[in-house]
Amino acid sequence: MRAHRNRPPRAKRLSDWTKLTTADDPIEAGFLRGLLESAGLAVQVRSMELWTVAVEIYYSEGARPSIWVRKCDVARARQVLERRDEVGEGESWTCPDCGERLEAQFTTCWQCGHARGAEV
Repeated sequence: MRAHRNRPPRAKRLSDWTKLTTADDPIEAGFLRGLLESAGLAVQVRSMELWTVAVEIYYSEGARPSIWVRKCDVARARQVLERRDEVGEGESWTCPDCGERLEAQFTTCWQCGHARGAEV
């Protein structure tokens, strides 16, 4: 099976993955997943099925969604997560693909889906 040209190859064994962080809720987990995937990283979200249990045992580490990345991508993934806090503080940017003007906190163009990169 050939890998899709725009997607990174998937790690085949669970041992190829490492836990990057834990999200407070499924919404944050989805946000983090999207942020990392828009940077070209393969991502797994685990423990989503335990979220309903988390209501009973709020913030139990095992019941919160966790974000996993390939071991070889950990450093890059940490950089992406560190940058998420900085992006909202900067200047607005213009999408190089469609010309849409976006506020600094947006990492992806809502009009065409282009991911904000270093070129902005």
